Amino acid sequence: MSFISLARFSAVYILENADHEIIKRGKNYYRSWGRCRLKSLNTETASYIVRGTRDYNVRIFIESGEFRADCDCPYTDEVTEIICKHKVAAALHLEEHLRNRPLPDWSDQLQTFLKSKEKKTSEKKFLIFSLQMEYSRWQIFPYYLPAHYFPPEIRHDPFEIQEILLDEKLIPSAKKLKASDYWYEGNFVNLQIKQRPILKLFSSGYGFGDYGDDFEAFVALVDDLPFFRGSQFNPFKIPLQVCHDAAHLEFELQRTERSLNLHPQIVLSGEDKPIELKSVQILNERPLWLLAGNKVFHLPEIWYHFEQLKAEAHLKIPLAEEISFWEKFMPWLAENYPVTGEAVNWQELEYERVVPRLYLHEKDDSLRIELRFGYGEIELAAEKNPEPQAVRRDAENDVLYRIRRDPDAENHYREMLSDARFGTKKTAEGNIFVLRAKTHPFDFLTKYIPLLVAEGFEVYGEEELKKIRINRSRPTISFGITSGIDWFDLDAVVRFGEIAVSLKDFRRAVRKNERFIKLADGSIGEIPPEWLEKYKRLFGLGEESDEKLRFGKHHLTMLDQLFDEEQTVKADREFKEKLEKLKNFEKIRKRRLPKHFLGNLRPYQKHGFDWLYFLHEYGFGGCLADDMGTGKTVQMLAFLQSLKERGGLRGGNLLVVPRSLVFNWQREAEKFTPRLKILDYSTLNRTDDLTEFDDYDLVITTYSIVRRDIEKLIQREFNYVILDEAQAVKNPLGETGKAVRLLRARHRLTMTGTPIENNTLELWSQFSFLNPGLLGSADYFRENFTNPIEKKSDEDAVKLLRRMIYPFILRRTKEQVAAELPPRTERRIYCEPDERQRKFYLEKRDHYRALLLKMFEEKGLEKSRFQVLEGLLRLRQICNHPALVEKSYKGRSAKLEMLVETLETLRAEGHKALVFSQFVQMLKFIEKELKARKIPYTYLDGKTKKRQEKVDEFQNDPSIPFFLISLKAGGVGLNLTAADYVLHVDPWWNPAVEQQATDRTHRIGQEKPVFVYKFVMRDSVEEKILTLQEKKRNLSSQLISTEASFFKSLTAEDIQNLFG
Repeated sequence: MSFISLARFSAVYILENADHEIIKRGKNYYRSWGRCRLKSLNTETASYIVRGTRDYNVRIFIESGEFRADCDCPYTDEVTEIICKHKVAAALHLEEHLRNRPLPDWSDQLQTFLKSKEKKTSEKKFLIFSLQMEYSRWQIFPYYLPAHYFPPEIRHDPFEIQEILLDEKLIPSAKKLKASDYWYEGNFVNLQIKQRPILKLFSSGYGFGDYGDDFEAFVALVDDLPFFRGSQFNPFKIPLQVCHDAAHLEFELQRTERSLNLHPQIVLSGEDKPIELKSVQILNERPLWLLAGNKVFHLPEIWYHFEQLKAEAHLKIPLAEEISFWEKFMPWLAENYPVTGEAVNWQELEYERVVPRLYLHEKDDSLRIELRFGYGEIELAAEKNPEPQAVRRDAENDVLYRIRRDPDAENHYREMLSDARFGTKKTAEGNIFVLRAKTHPFDFLTKYIPLLVAEGFEVYGEEELKKIRINRSRPTISFGITSGIDWFDLDAVVRFGEIAVSLKDFRRAVRKNERFIKLADGSIGEIPPEWLEKYKRLFGLGEESDEKLRFGKHHLTMLDQLFDEEQTVKADREFKEKLEKLKNFEKIRKRRLPKHFLGNLRPYQKHGFDWLYFLHEYGFGGCLADDMGTGKTVQMLAFLQSLKERGGLRGGNLLVVPRSLVFNWQREAEKFTPRLKILDYSTLNRTDDLTEFDDYDLVITTYSIVRRDIEKLIQREFNYVILDEAQAVKNPLGETGKAVRLLRARHRLTMTGTPIENNTLELWSQFSFLNPGLLGSADYFRENFTNPIEKKSDEDAVKLLRRMIYPFILRRTKEQVAAELPPRTERRIYCEPDERQRKFYLEKRDHYRALLLKMFEEKGLEKSRFQVLEGLLRLRQICNHPALVEKSYKGRSAKLEMLVETLETLRAEGHKALVFSQFVQMLKFIEKELKARKIPYTYLDGKTKKRQEKVDEFQNDPSIPFFLISLKAGGVGLNLTAADYVLHVDPWWNPAVEQQATDRTHRIGQEKPVFVYKFVMRDSVEEKILTLQEKKRNLSSQLISTEASFFKSLTAEDIQNLFG
């Protein structure tokens, strides 16, 4: 225990460190009624609640022999050295409290201890409470008298008890309860068990006053216990009655010659007359408990300015301000409190039903809908939680109408207006609604308003709208067409009644799929939904040119189909003649093969030759997309030779091929069309004079040379530009694709066995070269074909795209055209890794799986695709041989062992095989094993210089059984029919690439059955890749005949399964 106690406390210990202004404010708090509340007190600590902007906790205590104080207000931030007004107020209150109620000294404490040891047969007591004014505030004190003054039969009779207590002779015997008197509640004969908690309110041994919830608890428990008003000299002067029914405030309004007098008064249940505010005293502020005469009662309204209202018992409103009072204040006052008096003429409003009314307004280019409710002739604004009563004044008749609202009906209409089926939604303002994001004002005004009217709503204000006005005329459209050399210009006029819309504005609206268009007079017109569907493709495919749309010659039939039903189409004679010629087309005319073509064409190849002539005659570009190994090269050479003999090769003809195919084309031309004069424009010493091209029938170059020399090549126009292995331009954003699209030519052709390898945009890239504009812009194609087909599997989009490209692409598979081709058998060979390789694989799989799942959460799938690809690549390398990932790995490879065993068997049986791998290092491992076993082979990867010598060596030398080939370097352009086995060491993402590699041997000229082996590590990512490919194999089989995008279509779930 400290050497000093709070019994010796003086406020000066705290105030001596305080600022003068702080002391001044603190004294005002101390003097203000009900600001300070003593929570607890002992010899070392006093705890207070001081009411400011909120309740603050102040503690006065002893530390290191000194008096200190702390407070949780922001000013001091609990620093004891800083003195705030709350500490000052608490210090002054504590000083006053100790002066009137000193703390017990050592003898008092010892006596309390000894009393606690007494038997519970102490004297029985009778408990009484006294309300007293002390130090300018009301406080309640507990008293007791010996129980023998109150015979048992009257102890619960309040009238008998009052008679006894009003005898002043008993006053000297009445004792205030001290802390030591609370040790056993059973000593109080009139205290029921349920009332015992009342004593805890006085456990400090002192009375209490404005203590908030404590007062509420007291009046709830006091019930039939004696409760008096008095003083310390006569505590039982006036018996008090606690009224448990709450009082209410009402106002009386009187008119005088100069003013309206508003008189507030309190109405207490059971009382005949209202209570004047001037006779009322405040016992407790929050909640508000009042004293009037001998009545203690509660006023539920939290009236922060009750003292001010009490002081100004009559509010006088000058007659000059009467209108403002009636309009601004009286409705609110009357809705919340009863208002009586001769100045008020009340009438109940009668009405048949609630009428919901909508008022339309414009704000910041948006439509706002205000909801009001009609009650007879009076309207009320909609509210979130309407009161059951409203008040409105009829100034003309000087009548106040009391309106009994129908909250259920109002809420029903509010909820209905929030329903999506009406296109509206609520706002934070209870009576304002706005349109939903997908609701256009036109739709709301023309479609939803009739629905709302049918539900009983009345609508006003449409005629006042300025920016949102409806043109209800059905639009008409007329077209005009003029012809150019290779194009048609389209003009259109759209009218909504008398209002014309420019083609540019109309096209913009249709392309954005907007059903509504702003007209010149500010009104809104609706574009018919069938027009959006019909003209979306038209406007997406045309290019803007001088306020018109320009279309290519390949759009001729599409224009005719669109205008077939239109009566207002004006076209020039040339357009009509070209259209008539195309309409009279029955079938592709058969042509004679050229005289100097050395060879024979199979029937399907002859049809391809005739198809190329069809494209030539109509000026269309086309893609010869026959299966790999079906003889596309020979068809093209026959066509070029035929053009030469007819004089159709003048003007320079450019053939662009991969570098690996330059020699192949030269050799094929020597074999089948030796009279074609060919220039090799792929060497380092190529000519700079492009006029030399005119001296040759065909100029062969490479894609890389086109990229490099594009500035020079675009200076002249070619007769034909032909692309072989045209999948090289599949990336529309790639430099190769951009370069070839810049080449100028009268005719354009492409050749590829895989028009689509990964996605539909590759098709757009090729056709933007062949027939520019046929498939529209890249954005149009992506929106109308790529996304619907690849993301939504839209069958209609597939059919439409197939229809658009069908005349310009010729595709025959080996199964269709070469029945005599030997069969091909595919087989998977599963390799079982040993324990060490399996463990290594699982460790890496789990590492990448954890890494990628974390990246998905932080960055999302799109930003993690590179890491996904890297992880899958590493796992595939481990499937081949762990040493591809970790060079120090010394263990075995199940796949390498199985592969070498298979090769030894094939050699023993006299077969020749092609061995493909994506990984050059894996080919090196295989090469090492073959050398160790002295097995002959030949080898080709991206660094091999004399490719054709390697091909001829394998084709012509029966002693060389195997050809090790890098998939990327040897997957195209090679004829390797000497092999009858194809071994794929590692599955590739795209089966089309594997197909190309397999077709190096399974092609025209092959006489033996072909067997394809795919080596797969069991229970690995390779197995899952093959399964996933099968699920996603649908895109190009619907459009052309290759497979769908693999990696770009992977979902997060797919990736988790791959790494699972």
